[in-house]
Amino acid sequence: MRSVLRHVVWRLTLASQVADYRAECLSCGEASPTVHDRNVPGGPEDWVLTHTGAHPSHRSYRAVTISAWRTEPDDTVGDPPSPCAS
Repeated sequence: MRSVLRHVVWRLTLASQVADYRAECLSCGEASPTVHDRNVPGGPEDWVLTHTGAHPSHRSYRAVTISAWRTEPDDTVGDPPSPCAS
């Protein structure tokens, strides 16, 4: 059996321009609803203010943005890079 191997460069791109957003309370771990756009009424920003209003000592939050990535072989490259000679 014969095999042909070649060097392949991989490219990382966004799979979609759409991202998901949510907030997480660093004091208790509760999280806002996940939304698919920024500045949505009742979204993470509003949830943080409401949560702090209900729990005045909870003042630290993590903003989470979730996006999908994909990898693709970059077939536009030429010859594989040559190893450095010492």
